[in-house]
Amino acid sequence: MLQLLKQDGDRLSMRLLADLKMENAPDFFETFQASIRDSHQTVLVDFSRIRFVDSSGVGILLKCAHAQREREGIFLVYGLSRSLHSVFKLAGLFKIFQPIDGAEALQRFPELAV
Repeated sequence: MLQLLKQDGDRLSMRLLADLKMENAPDFFETFQASIRDSHQTVLVDFSRIRFVDSSGVGILLKCAHAQREREGIFLVYGLSRSLHSVFKLAGLFKIFQPIDGAEALQRFPELAV
C-alpha cells in the first residue's frame, strides 16, 4: 500500500502503491504515523502510481497534513494524475497539500526516479 522511499534528517518521502479508499485508508494512516518523526519538516507523498482517492482517503490525507502542520512542517503531493489534480483543485485541497511538479520534485527528491 505504501512504500517508504527515503527517511533522512528533515524529510520523508513515500509512494502510494494502491488507490486510497475506505478499505485501506486506516492502514495508510497507521503507516504514516509510524514513519513520521518530529524531525521530518518536509513530507512528500507520491501519487504517480494511483488513479483514485475516495472521500475516506481524502479525509485520511487531511488528517496526515494536519498532523504535519502541527509540527510546523510541509505536506507535499507529487504525481497527481490529471483527474486527481482536478479533484484536489476543485475541492480546495491545494490550500492544505502543496503540489510539487516533476522537475522540482526530482531535483529535491531524486529517490522518486526509482
